[in-house]
Amino acid sequence: MNFQITRLVEVIAMLPYPDSPAILRFLAGTLFFPLIYGGMIKYFERRLLFLQAYLIALVAHVFLAALLFTYGFASSQIGFPPLLDGLANLAWVALWALMITRLAANYGIKKEGRLGLGAKVALATILMMLAFIVAVASLNLLVGADVFSWLRR
Repeated sequence: MNFQITRLVEVIAMLPYPDSPAILRFLAGTLFFPLIYGGMIKYFERRLLFLQAYLIALVAHVFLAALLFTYGFASSQIGFPPLLDGLANLAWVALWALMITRLAANYGIKKEGRLGLGAKVALATILMMLAFIVAVASLNLLVGADVFSWLRR
């Protein structure tokens, strides 16, 4: 028991201070990204209100963030092989899609066809990310420099 309390104190001591930019970025991301996902959920399922879609996205996002934090901490302590990181990323996307589908079922949204609501949102997210990457890479090639270099100052 004493070891667990000591370990918990060590973990809390490793966390950044509450006024740290990492905490602010995490909170901003936790509020911002579910807005995008909620918009996609609303696009694919018109029967939901936007607030319901946002709540589904927020719950799935927070749960997945907690799992990612736990995995990252365990990975740093145990030293999982790099191959497991790639497989874990695929599992996160599948789990996130499954959570969205299951949470939408609470609002009476049933899976119709081959893909559930979560799979549609996950695939749309992946396509949007790929489109953004291609757009930024194309812009970098056209300009001849790193467009977002000002962000790293």
